Amino acid sequence: MRASADEMLQRTVDIMDRQISHVVHLVDDLLDVSRITRGSVALKRERISLTDVLANAIEASRPLIEAHAHELTVEVRPTVPVIVDGDPHRLAQVFSNLLSNSAKYTERGGRISLSLDCEGGEAVVSVRDTGIGIPPRALERVFEMFSQVHPNDARSEGGLGIGLSLVRTLTQLHGGSVSAASRGPGTGSVFTVRLPVVQVSSVEDRAHPQ
Repeated sequence: MRASADEMLQRTVDIMDRQISHVVHLVDDLLDVSRITRGSVALKRERISLTDVLANAIEASRPLIEAHAHELTVEVRPTVPVIVDGDPHRLAQVFSNLLSNSAKYTERGGRISLSLDCEGGEAVVSVRDTGIGIPPRALERVFEMFSQVHPNDARSEGGLGIGLSLVRTLTQLHGGSVSAASRGPGTGSVFTVRLPVVQVSSVEDRAHPQ
């Protein structure tokens, strides 16, 4: 009986931890909405490796991914560091929001993939899942503030529908873009973020001015 009581206590503590984390995340998002509305979001830009940013985003979203027993795969295609000029905290927030969104709207034991590539001077980061998908009519408004594609779905976990709006705003503040694609309900989704890459030659020129 003692073991059962201890297990029940641990489950209760785990549930409380998840709920507290969820509330903290909601409060942070609301504060960000307030800052964005006032136009007071200040980016602390620096030249950073995008793989480091993605590693931080994965670490932040890992508890939710593991709680849903999802399989996460990561593919970094460039063989050299991908350097961007951005705020490491805000960019990690972009990708952790996308990963968390995929985790919430994918059936337990699903698959999520994160990939990094470069195309035409842009870093291309894609988050793909095997989740419930997005109806074609909802693709145009999925990034709107307080928009929820599945408002009555229990998997929204009490979200306010502002996570993807923050993703779009923060990405645009970095001079990038984000798009969503899905073939419809039950087919999964893919979110793609494009960010301008800092050319290696320009970094060297600034470090060693003539």
